[in-house]
Amino acid sequence: MEKKKTRRIVLSSNTAFSLYNFRLHLMRALKEKGYEVIAVSPEDGKYSELLRREFSFFPVRSLDRKGTNPIKDLKLFFEYFFLFRRLKPDLVINFTIKPNIYGSISAGLLGIPSISVITGLGYVFIRESWLTKFVKLLYWLAFRLNRGVVFQNSEDINSLRNLCEGRCLLIESQGVDLKHFDPTLCKEAKKDEFTFLFVGRLLTDKGIYELIKAYEKLKKENPKVKLIIVGSPDEGNPNSVSKGELEKWVKEGLIEWYGFQEDVRTFYCMADCVVLPSYYREGVPRVLLEAMAMEKPIITTEAPGCRNVCVDGVNGFLVKPRDAESLYLAMKKAVEMGEAELRKMGKKGREIVEQKYEISKIVSEYVKIIEEVLKMKNL
Repeated sequence: MEKKKTRRIVLSSNTAFSLYNFRLHLMRALKEKGYEVIAVSPEDGKYSELLRREFSFFPVRSLDRKGTNPIKDLKLFFEYFFLFRRLKPDLVINFTIKPNIYGSISAGLLGIPSISVITGLGYVFIRESWLTKFVKLLYWLAFRLNRGVVFQNSEDINSLRNLCEGRCLLIESQGVDLKHFDPTLCKEAKKDEFTFLFVGRLLTDKGIYELIKAYEKLKKENPKVKLIIVGSPDEGNPNSVSKGELEKWVKEGLIEWYGFQEDVRTFYCMADCVVLPSYYREGVPRVLLEAMAMEKPIITTEAPGCRNVCVDGVNGFLVKPRDAESLYLAMKKAVEMGEAELRKMGKKGREIVEQKYEISKIVSEYVKIIEEVLKMKNL
C-alpha cells in the first residue's frame, strides 16, 4: 500500500521574529495535525534558530521590509519563485505586505494555492498617495491568485473588498495566550505614582508625539504620574522617532525608556493603564489585547483596529486620532478614577479577550480555512 504523502504548508513573513511570536501556536497546531510546516523569512539569528528547532526553515535574502527599491523587490519575487518551485508546498500562507504580494504572485504562477493575511494596512494607507495606488495594484494582482485573503477588521475589508472579490475573510486579531498573559503573575505593591505604559514600535503614526504632549500637560498638573515607554526606534523608517529625541525625554525626566523587550509582562504589571494613541492602520493591535489579558485598562484611538477592542468607558477610553487634548483628557480621567473602578475596567478587558480573542479560538479559525483550501486543491 502506497504511503500517503505528508502535505507541506509554508508560512512566510517579513521577520522570523513575527513568525515565532505571532504564528507559533498556529504552526504547532498544523504540525500536530500531521502537516509538514515550513517557515520562510529573512535570517535573524535568534528567532530563525528557534524556528529551526521545531520546523524546517528557509531564509530569503532579498526582503527589505521598509525599502521601495523595485530591483530588490524583483529579486525577492524570483527568490520566492525558485524556493517554492523547489519545495513544492501544498499551500503557502503569507503574512505582511511583501510576502503577501510577491509570495502570493510567485505561488500563483506555480499553481500553488495561497492565502494572504492582512494584519493591518499600515502607514501606506494613512494618506492616499502614488505609493497607495501602486500597492493597491500589487494587491490586486496578488489577491487574484489567492484562495483566501484574511483581514483582522471589517474596515480593512471595506477598503480592499473590490480587490479580493468574494475571497475576503475576517479573523479578528492574531489571538492572545491567556496562560502566558496572566494577571496573577503581578504582585500587589503600593505605588505613589500612577503609571502609564506605551509598548510598540516608536513611530510617529503610533501617536508618540501626541502622547508626549498630552503627558507633559498632565505631569505639570499632577507630578505623581509616570510614563514608561517600551520599544525601539525603527531604523530606516522615515516615520520613526529618533533615538536622540528619546534620550532627550529621558534626560529631562519626562519618561522612562526601556527599549525593545522580549517579555513585556513585567511592564504590564507595573502599569495602571496602557496607552496606544495610534492612527497607523492597525489590524487589531496585539499590545491592546495583551494589556486587556493582563487586566489593564486601555486608552486608544477611534481608528480602525484600535476601536474594535475598546468599549469606551467599559474597558478603557477612546480618543480622537492625532488629538493630544483628547488624549490628555482621557489620561486625566484615568488618573482620577478610583482603584476599584480601574480594576473593574481591567477585569472587563480580560473578559472580552476570553470571549473573542483567546489564541486557541483564533488558531481553530485559521485551521478551518486552511483545511477548506486544501480540500479545494484536491478536488
